[in-house]
Amino acid sequence: MKLKNKIALVTGTGSQIGFGKGIAIKLAVEGCDVICADIDLPGAQKTADAVKKLGGKSMALELDITDRAAVDTAVIKALETFDHIDILVNCAGRASGLRPFVEMTQDMWDIDININLRGTMNVTQAVLPGMLERGYGKIVNFSTHAAHQPTGLAGAAVYVAAKAGTVMFSKTLAGEVGARGININIIAPGPGATNFHRVSGGDPRMAGLVDNLAKAGKTTTPEDIANAVAFLVSDVSSKLSGQILEVSAPMGERRS
Repeated sequence: MKLKNKIALVTGTGSQIGFGKGIAIKLAVEGCDVICADIDLPGAQKTADAVKKLGGKSMALELDITDRAAVDTAVIKALETFDHIDILVNCAGRASGLRPFVEMTQDMWDIDININLRGTMNVTQAVLPGMLERGYGKIVNFSTHAAHQPTGLAGAAVYVAAKAGTVMFSKTLAGEVGARGININIIAPGPGATNFHRVSGGDPRMAGLVDNLAKAGKTTTPEDIANAVAFLVSDVSSKLSGQILEVSAPMGERRS
């Protein structure tokens, strides 16, 4: 994948069964040094330790992506150790839970919008100037499979809206900085057997859906997502920017 000696910042690496850790491990296998960031510092440290065991350099950062000042401080700390960042993967995300829109509070709106859209913008704006200065950068942002379906996901109107907003933010920014050596793409995962649904309110309906998909071999795995990210941040995909890559199991047949 031609990632040797690249330096990556990956958010959302705290969960030990999540997409973020899977991405960090895959990038390390491909030769990257990885900055592991999460609001859960002990979890991020475990992921950083796993990267080091693979021979890569790594550090863990405590990062609340909704706090812009904290984001700036964390990025400065990362740059004191690694000098620059070649790759940014904005994987951190969560939802406020499944419930009818009319029953949602503004605090719930804030969870969905501030983490999934504003958080992505916060980290991107903190990292992007260094990429522009060097004339090189790869950014991968995260949407959701539900944001690209005709009816979204019932009970998740604000979450899906935030993820759709992330798509247009990414596409527009890709056009803005593309001539300066920056590629920005989006991954839209299908349901995965990760901690996402537990930290997003633990809705039993969503948990049941994921369980049923897992039994049928149709959940999206961290390895699925990590392979897609590794492709998008490599120079093999240098002609791709502003694109959405949906990563989900085909619904028509059982996966082997």
